[in-house]
Amino acid sequence: MCPGGIIAPASTAPGEVVVNGWSPSKRNNPFANSGMVVSVEQEDMKAFAAHGPLAAMEFQSAVERACFDAGGGRLVAPAQRMVDFCEGKFSKSINSTSYLPGVKSSDLKDVLPTSILKPLQKGLIEFGKKMKGYYSNEAMLVATESRTSSPVRIPRDKETCMHPQIKGLFPCAEGAGYAGGIISAAMDGERCAEASVRYLENL
Repeated sequence: MCPGGIIAPASTAPGEVVVNGWSPSKRNNPFANSGMVVSVEQEDMKAFAAHGPLAAMEFQSAVERACFDAGGGRLVAPAQRMVDFCEGKFSKSINSTSYLPGVKSSDLKDVLPTSILKPLQKGLIEFGKKMKGYYSNEAMLVATESRTSSPVRIPRDKETCMHPQIKGLFPCAEGAGYAGGIISAAMDGERCAEASVRYLENL
């Protein structure tokens, strides 16, 4: 959750839209934003199996290109009101957002794979049951923050947290494909740090 936050473009190649949220230190922006994480499993990437170890990267890229196409170019991002998204309705109008390239009203079911769409819909509705005012059509969903974790996982031993072929190398957190956000990255970092201390003590 980014209070007083800003949604910024985070694309790294032409023809794709990737967004990311952050907060200036003063937290005085009129907007707020938060990211929702959905697990992506191996079976979700069957259509990209021909790419082997890079299947998840191609899966990610396909979603980012779909967002670019839905936005119509110039890094404009597809967006939809929250309740409309969950009920499968096209948003006839959309609120302003902090995303400066701009947003375009879109049906996100045409952008997101079903394996991501359905859990998102269910999760947003459940959040609304727990937090009064959360589930609202005033909230805008901007697609898509697709770089939460690396699409390619560096192998490591479950017990030692070390690369199975390179002693002393501890693949860790988001960049290595073992976390999906700040908290999970911190937890994984702590686990790898402890494993590295044990390794050094046994040298």
